[in-house]
Amino acid sequence: MPDPLLTPIPLHRVATVMPFIQYLHQTGARVERELKRSSLPVMAMDDADCFIPSHNYWDFIATVAEREGIRDLGFLVGLQSGANAADPGMARRLVKLASLHQAMEQFCKFASTEISRVALWLEPADNNTHRLCYQTSFGNEHPAYVHFQWYGLMATLAAIQLFAGRRWQPRTIGLGSGTKPGARIRKHFPQTDFITGQPHCYISISDRLLGKAPQLNDDLLLSSPRYRKIKPPRDFIGTLKLALRSHLRDGAPSVELAANIADLSTRTLQRRLADEQLSYRGLLDTVRYETAIELMQNADNSVADIASLLGYTDPSHFARAFRRIAGVSPREYMQQI
Repeated sequence: MPDPLLTPIPLHRVATVMPFIQYLHQTGARVERELKRSSLPVMAMDDADCFIPSHNYWDFIATVAEREGIRDLGFLVGLQSGANAADPGMARRLVKLASLHQAMEQFCKFASTEISRVALWLEPADNNTHRLCYQTSFGNEHPAYVHFQWYGLMATLAAIQLFAGRRWQPRTIGLGSGTKPGARIRKHFPQTDFITGQPHCYISISDRLLGKAPQLNDDLLLSSPRYRKIKPPRDFIGTLKLALRSHLRDGAPSVELAANIADLSTRTLQRRLADEQLSYRGLLDTVRYETAIELMQNADNSVADIASLLGYTDPSHFARAFRRIAGVSPREYMQQI
């Protein structure tokens, strides 16, 4: 069994979560309550640059879909967000490419690097067709699987339709789940065959479509939100620090919350940190310090603002902690830069 200290925590960028949060707010769901129940940050859900642990995110989707009675949640959110499901500017970037084949290569590369354990790839199939294959973060034994299966499939379909046309639908969709889709989904795909129980999801594409140029849409030329291209680290400590950053605005994350993020017991987490000559308090101080340095690059942020964004209830506590690491006060550091 791999050492958890060497294994990165699977993470999702909040940009991929935003379409679910937006849709659930539209339905009147009690989103903040369910986020807290799943040990997810509330304040970070409007910041596409943040990362959250994938297992908490999947648990949140499974719980909220059941509590709200939304059987086809992933399908409905994917239908609404389209090709921008994983990135608010994805559709705009794809239509700048020369062909559907190039767009699918870019689409696969982005999804496979931005979301832990997700994989997309294009492979040849029978009868002059290719398959755009999609593997989710977790397997079909998880109750949220069906939602993320359809969320990914609908995002992929929308990306293909940028080139094949809005009315295009695949002849075949492969599903990793073992049950046929419900009436709402079948109505949306009147001419599509569904094959269940597959090793991974896929959409069939005729080879002749791969060379098609984009079908330009003026809506896609509008500006879209941007975020920093932060590549998640590949080690346990790095991913834990990245996930903890997302919780800072909700208050100082406890060691129990950190253990939940890491999917470990509190005692095991503390032992793993001790093996690296780290304490949880020291780790949290480092996360806050590194985040503070970034926030100080914006001249509009005051010391009090930064202290609040880092989860400090008193700016003087932030000042003392910062001086302990940097050797100067936050105000002196900001004057220097």
